[in-house]
Amino acid sequence: MDHPYERRCRLLMRAYPPRFRQSRGDELLSTLLDLQEPSQTTPSLRESLDVIRGGLAVRLQDRPPFWRWLLYRTLFLRLPLKYRMWARDDIQGRFYIFRRYYGPLGTIAYAAGLFIVVFFDEEPFRALGITLGLGLGYLIRSLGAQRIRRRELARYDLDSNGSLLSPRSGEDRSR
Repeated sequence: MDHPYERRCRLLMRAYPPRFRQSRGDELLSTLLDLQEPSQTTPSLRESLDVIRGGLAVRLQDRPPFWRWLLYRTLFLRLPLKYRMWARDDIQGRFYIFRRYYGPLGTIAYAAGLFIVVFFDEEPFRALGITLGLGLGYLIRSLGAQRIRRRELARYDLDSNGSLLSPRSGEDRSR
């Protein structure tokens, strides 16, 4: 049963990180549904703010310190295993591939394509600009997104679906 109240509660729950929703989402949803008044179609403002505040608190609680986050995002340095689940959520996130690979290369391709389309009026140049900007940009992104995600998850001892790998005997984990 997907009622408007339940849909809005699920939307509010997106304030929490995916791993929290996966492990405790049903509990949170059932609590919100228990709070529903008989004729209520949306959660109250107070309940909504509480859910959002709680979700932001959980997200900020296990976030790496700013300087580690900055090194992770700019130089792609590996975070300590303490932040492995935060890294997993980031790697499996919607914009990771864009940020990691498509961002620098794809942006150059799009910029070059846009430059050609805007400043050259002749038809062959426009086709080249569109091909370069859209085609090459998309190709760069799609050519290895899953391979890239698998490799990055493996750096944190995670399986391709984000679950923890079982430790292998005799293997050094001190990396």
